[in-house]
Amino acid sequence: MNTESVLAEVPLKSDEKRFAAAQSAGLLLDLSEEWEVVHAAFTGGSPDAHEAGCQPVLGGAFLGRTNSEVLVVLRSDDVRRVSDHLATVHPERRVSDSLDAMESAFGDKIGESFADYLATVLRDVASFYAEAASNGDAVVKIAYS
Repeated sequence: MNTESVLAEVPLKSDEKRFAAAQSAGLLLDLSEEWEVVHAAFTGGSPDAHEAGCQPVLGGAFLGRTNSEVLVVLRSDDVRRVSDHLATVHPERRVSDSLDAMESAFGDKIGESFADYLATVLRDVASFYAEAASNGDAVVKIAYS
């Protein structure tokens, strides 16, 4: 697996039709601009990249980069480990417990409706990893730089 072959298979945001189709099929999960807040919810603000909470959003092995993307990969055994960890996470409690870190990442107060939305995103991330783990899939993460 290399950067070019992954990018040939994974629809990028610039290909809106393929991107939307991959999202609808559950093959792609887009954390969009809230990724830092979601990451803060999972980590509670801890900078330790070895903790399981770091892995859903940012963790993984460096795969490669282009001029505008950075790719990391979680192999299937890592995906299972992340899925097992996320199965123990209670989204509303995690949002509540990580509120200070999330507000720091967001740069402002997080209101109740945004907090509810973020709990839904945490559930979506957990479901995505659970499906990938049950299929024995790897997960490739693409961050736009």
